[in-house]
Amino acid sequence: MNEEQNEYSPLDEELKFHVKIDWGRQGSIFLGYAIVLLGFYGLIANTVMFDIYSHWIPYSEMEREILIWPYLVYFKNYDDYRDILRLLPILLLFLTSFLLTYKEDIPHYGIKASLWLVPCIIAEGFMFYFLMFGFSAQPFVLQFLHLEGYINILILYGNVIAGAVSGMYLKKFIKEKKQVKD
Repeated sequence: MNEEQNEYSPLDEELKFHVKIDWGRQGSIFLGYAIVLLGFYGLIANTVMFDIYSHWIPYSEMEREILIWPYLVYFKNYDDYRDILRLLPILLLFLTSFLLTYKEDIPHYGIKASLWLVPCIIAEGFMFYFLMFGFSAQPFVLQFLHLEGYINILILYGNVIAGAVSGMYLKKFIKEKKQVKD
């Protein structure tokens, strides 16, 4: 081998391509999205797939609007332990957006990540509708041509914004408390 070939060249370093992923930030966003996408409709299914006698309702007999307008679950009237369960999906969404914003050093990144949860939830509702009842235009009609669809979007965005802003203000409050002690 020639010694000239073994020498260090600055050009070699410029040609290398390095990818750096901050798994602390992206990992928490991915985990938050996975929790909401798996848990949101899972909790809804556990509240609407059983009748008042705790008998399983087949998905062909369930209300199809629940997948497109999940806010209907929050207002259903049950007389048993599921009274609290019906509020768990909205609480899960609130806590996830709260934690996404609280964990970020720059709160606007957490708020932006939280706001993207709503389109993901709406797309997941469409996907479940298509898987359960076949492909049709009905979910698009229910979501975008009915007032309930826009109420659903407003409730979801309101919940996400409330959770994100709460996380931002709590983190700000804790930082101010630490600065006062120091």
